Amino acid sequence: MKLKKLFAIVISSMVTIWSSAFAAMGESGSVDVISTLQDPVNYGGCMIRISPGPADISAYGGGGNLDCPGDVFVSFDCLNSSGQTTKSSAQQMFSTAQLAYVSGAKVNVIVDDAVKLNGFCLARRIDLQPPP
Repeated sequence: MKLKKLFAIVISSMVTIWSSAFAAMGESGSVDVISTLQDPVNYGGCMIRISPGPADISAYGGGGNLDCPGDVFVSFDCLNSSGQTTKSSAQQMFSTAQLAYVSGAKVNVIVDDAVKLNGFCLARRIDLQPPP
């Protein structure tokens, strides 16, 4: 009986920790890529402008508001300024965003408001959605 109770406590703790870690990443949602930006020095080197923006995306997941600026840009950090990703991974995600931009496809993004590049939040993941 004690083993079952201990097991239940461990599982409950793991679920709580996992849920907290995911929430810290921000929220994901379906967005349009409305422009791209590349800069050799600032903003992590590559950014996309999304609609709806990060503050609106958080409402879809039912979480709190993301601590991102009012502008709707997010960075992939192609320069690896934050040390949170690799240059090649960030550039591949940016290429996916460019594909979505030219094709008009929607994407899902996960935005991390704990990591900022020149004040803009980091996009940790991008998923290209299939056409309707």
